[in-house]
Amino acid sequence: MSISKLYQIIPSEVCFSCDVCCRFLELDSPLSPIFTEAEKQHAISHGANAALFQPQADAKSSQIKLKPYKDFYVCPFFEPGTSRCTIYANRPLDCQLYPFALMFSEDRSSVVLGVDMLCPFSETHFETESFQQHLQHVIGYVESEAVREQLAANWSLIGDYQRTVKAFHTLNQNLTHATPSPNSC
Repeated sequence: MSISKLYQIIPSEVCFSCDVCCRFLELDSPLSPIFTEAEKQHAISHGANAALFQPQADAKSSQIKLKPYKDFYVCPFFEPGTSRCTIYANRPLDCQLYPFALMFSEDRSSVVLGVDMLCPFSETHFETESFQQHLQHVIGYVESEAVREQLAANWSLIGDYQRTVKAFHTLNQNLTHATPSPNSC
């Protein structure tokens, strides 16, 4: 089942002037993008090196290997000089979701959808009516059958709890039960 693209609420000029996403403090950051097999194959068919992808525990998805840049690390598809993504039109679901994130709850009993409050736009606009309306759109998107199927098959897309991510929705119990026990990952 094909997944539609998620509308990005953050204006491009805000993203291009920011220095948060696509940059990481650690080479092996658990927050680097996860690609499903189909997304990985699409990237490879368009010139990405297959060695950039590290298989994940679900055996169906891969995490991208980061590359050093100055005193931090970046996604290999990110151009730090322009703050642009070279695969933006075909970026993986994990990247489409940002600044929203799927993660296990702090007590690891459920899967939650949250917003990364390190994103300057999210931090300053979270309480606005338009952002709150967009949250409802994102909930509908993530709870859609196509996305739920993708998440159940590629459960590595669901990350560990992050303190900087403000949870605002607990996902459908069917998805929570379709993922392995967080302690077995």
